[in-house]
Amino acid sequence: MKEFLKILAAVLLGTILTGILGFFLILGAVSNLIRIGSDASVASIPDKSILYVSFEEGISTQDSDLPVLAFLPKELGIVQGGTSFFGMAQAIREAAHDPSVRLIYMDPQALNAQMSHIEEIRNALLYFRQSGKPVISYAGVYSQQAYYLATAADKIAIHPSGNIMLQGFSLTLNYYKDFFDRFGINVQWVRHGNYKTGGEMYTQAYMSKEDEKQLSSYMDGAWNHWEKGMEAMRHLEQGTINGLCNNSFLFSAPQANSSGLADEIWHRDEMMSYLSNVYEGIPEHRIPFVPLKKYIRYVNYNKTKKKFVKEKIATIYLKGEIMPGDNKAVVSSEPFAEQLGRYRRDSTVKAVVVRIESPGGDPMASDILAREIELTKKVKPVIVSMGDVAASGGYWISSGATEIFTEPFTMTGSIGVYSLYFNVEDAMNRLLNIHPQTIQTHPYGSFQSFYHKKSPAALDIIQESVNHTYQQFIETVSRNRNLNLSEVEALAHGRIWLGSQAVENGLADHIGGLTQAIDRAASIAGITQYRLVSYPKPMTLSQWIGVKGEYTGVPSWVTTLLKERGVRARLPFDEEALLW
Repeated sequence: MKEFLKILAAVLLGTILTGILGFFLILGAVSNLIRIGSDASVASIPDKSILYVSFEEGISTQDSDLPVLAFLPKELGIVQGGTSFFGMAQAIREAAHDPSVRLIYMDPQALNAQMSHIEEIRNALLYFRQSGKPVISYAGVYSQQAYYLATAADKIAIHPSGNIMLQGFSLTLNYYKDFFDRFGINVQWVRHGNYKTGGEMYTQAYMSKEDEKQLSSYMDGAWNHWEKGMEAMRHLEQGTINGLCNNSFLFSAPQANSSGLADEIWHRDEMMSYLSNVYEGIPEHRIPFVPLKKYIRYVNYNKTKKKFVKEKIATIYLKGEIMPGDNKAVVSSEPFAEQLGRYRRDSTVKAVVVRIESPGGDPMASDILAREIELTKKVKPVIVSMGDVAASGGYWISSGATEIFTEPFTMTGSIGVYSLYFNVEDAMNRLLNIHPQTIQTHPYGSFQSFYHKKSPAALDIIQESVNHTYQQFIETVSRNRNLNLSEVEALAHGRIWLGSQAVENGLADHIGGLTQAIDRAASIAGITQYRLVSYPKPMTLSQWIGVKGEYTGVPSWVTTLLKERGVRARLPFDEEALLW
């Protein structure tokens, strides 16, 4: 009977899993059919349309048909779907010159995206306004992200029961030393660079002065950019936003209106009435709204009808941890290096743009990709576009480019190296009364053991390896950025820099997003007509189901403890620690 129940349970579990898998596969197939069928219906759009911009379907680095599971916490690391930020920005820029588009009506309430993605879309909205066409924003509730984007609009309207949230930025890091001490877990940390604080949260009970200094500088600089941007577009006196944030974080519709944050307090029917009046009072259901996603398909459909363009600009997206090998869940050096080689040999590819959204990772993998970029720029221009984070190993790769574009608030630099090793020797002896006994053929035979502390001699060897990798790092930056070793050394030691600071100190070249990077690549290549190709191709549902991700919902310090670290060129925390 017991065996029968086991078999029955296994069959039921298998049936359930198969059903779930089948559901997602069918969903993907239906989505593709709907998209294919709908493409034929976007050959034209109504005259004098209102381009409707909303964010319920999510914003991603690349276009994806994956589901948008907004109810899941970011810490799970589940790859989300959505429309690419660059596709949104490009469509808005196209609309600026499209006589069929009269204005933009935006609802940013559901916005939840990376800082650099919002910046790209915000700049596109400002570009749209420069054409003389208005942008109107309306929402019930404006998060801080939503409000920053909304300040690109000519008019901001809010529901009478709504509010605007402006709380500033925060960054919270957990320090585990006392917790580890309680359970007999030891951490041995080797690094090069006083600001390379990658292991600090495991070896100290509190934040060091160096980390507090660099993170405070980054946070203040990033917020200063947002504050100035909001005040400039809202015609507010300098210091107004900071004054509001120092007194509260939540502003009702009347407070938002009286303080200059919003222009109108409207119910939805009043908002629709305003738009109706733009069209001489036509009924709401006849207002010619065109959703942005449909407009993107319309633009792409009409591009395919134009004369075929042979010349290409290739865009490569490096998003996530940098690791050796071939793993779709991370930035793997092998497939990306191969693709860079293909683009280098392809005579129809006139330039390569590398978008980097990475905190770093493995030094060897970073060096492999940096080398491929160096080789490619000897043949054709390679422009790097930095996202929210392009630091440590991410900067190692970036340094090889012809030119580097960064956002003002990009977290970059962090030129330094560290290595972490965990062991449970004290826990085994003191808490569990277990006494591991090891026999080895050589002095370092048990080096990889989780049961023993590393000896002073072993730590000396690791330090030598860390120093060697650090020297490689600064020599690569020196060579690629045309800086003296002493200049790089002064900027290194693991120090984090804002993108604006990186341009000032020579680690980057220009302030700008992916749009500006592609424009610059075309300019250097001397081409005006080109088509964009990208790598990797957006992940499909069936691929996503089969990928083993780096994150499983387990706290990051646990996964750090359980996997062998080795020498690392990485930031000391994940992006999720930053609240903005």
